[in-house]
Amino acid sequence: MFKTIAKHFCFILLVALPITSYAQLDDPTRPPGHRLVLAGGKKAVADIRYLLSAVRISATRRSAVVNDRSVESGDVVNGAKVVAIYPSSVKLKKQGKTFTVRLVSQVIKKTKVR
Repeated sequence: MFKTIAKHFCFILLVALPITSYAQLDDPTRPPGHRLVLAGGKKAVADIRYLLSAVRISATRRSAVVNDRSVESGDVVNGAKVVAIYPSSVKLKKQGKTFTVRLVSQVIKKTKVR
């Protein structure tokens, strides 16, 4: 009886523990801005990353896409206020600290105004 219980316990240790250990590792192939969701639907408490994917500047308006959300100066995204929008970056302010998020690609496409 004891040998059977010991075998089952060893099997559980060999199979279940590595799975739970891997679930907590950060995946380096995960796309930027992707949110990790733990078992039970809880979001992982990790540093919030900001991804700037587009900037649009016209004569009358400046907007950007940060974390898949269209924002303008003064808007708040993931707790950070948009301070300024530049052609290839956005300046954000969170908890009194100002930081800059740059476009993933440094390719800037200029269009003709009609």
